[in-house]
Amino acid sequence: MIDQINTHVRASEGELDTLHRLVAMLISNELDRANIRANQNPDDPAKAVSPQLISQALKFLKDNGVSAPAGSKVVEDLAAQLTDLDLDAEILSGMTPN
Repeated sequence: MIDQINTHVRASEGELDTLHRLVAMLISNELDRANIRANQNPDDPAKAVSPQLISQALKFLKDNGVSAPAGSKVVEDLAAQLTDLDLDAEILSGMTPN
């Protein structure tokens, strides 16, 4: 059994680069599609970009050492939105009285 395991050939660097590029393209394409659905249906929470997809994209970027430049307007805008977000109100608005 061990002899069989040792005979496996590892993927070449080019093959791994291709796989990495394909994963990046798939995530990017899915984000584009999700964003289009969300923009076409802004009042439908079911059409919003899923937190799971956002998390996958962020993990991919982090794992690859990609970060936003310091002072990025997009990051500053996101930080401002997060600061203004009242999570208690968001949670309470989704609750129904018994």
